[in-house]
Amino acid sequence: MFVSKKLFRPNSEWVRYRDKTWIQSRKRIYLYWFKYLKHAEENPDYKVQWNKYKPWGGKQVIMNSKFDDWWEKYWKDCFGIDEKTGRSKFMITKRHKADGVRYSLLCYENRHRGSTWDIAIYIQKLETKRRHAVPTFMNAIEGLETKTYLTTGKKRERVFDEESSTNYKYVTQEVADEYDYEKWLNAQDKKLVQRYVSRYLKQSKTHLENVSKGKF
Repeated sequence: MFVSKKLFRPNSEWVRYRDKTWIQSRKRIYLYWFKYLKHAEENPDYKVQWNKYKPWGGKQVIMNSKFDDWWEKYWKDCFGIDEKTGRSKFMITKRHKADGVRYSLLCYENRHRGSTWDIAIYIQKLETKRRHAVPTFMNAIEGLETKTYLTTGKKRERVFDEESSTNYKYVTQEVADEYDYEKWLNAQDKKLVQRYVSRYLKQSKTHLENVSKGKF
């Protein structure tokens, strides 16, 4: 009885990398996985399950290797898609946007810079020199003027009144403190940038937790 052979159909999102072998994602996603794994090992808040990384060469190999050197030796065995099963030994559990993972990694690596605003300013300068500006940090400008306020309401004040037996009286006035609308807009832009940094830092925590468990 003739049995037709099932054809291998690569996922449309996969990358045909080398030696006619497909990998699930672009190489730099694996770079970020590798870097996060090192950070997780160096951070006492995380405990890496190294038994899950034996096919990667184990703890000593990973912690003492540069990514490109390590990749050349292990990429095919760890991440190459098997045409029979349509899977690799290490599958990426979700579709990642490479830049988003990069920015979360940079925020984590530069968390010592100070506030979320300080982190954004530093990364924006760094990325502008290396590659291109971070879209979500476009307003991370050193020296951005944001100190402004808007106060409205009523104010009761004692004033001189020669017709009064006490020579003064109380009057109520509408007040509106002056403010700079452009600076107010700057303040809103700054808050938005700070929220993005907080979000990236939250994402970095998730990545650290996941790589500690052998997944990304």
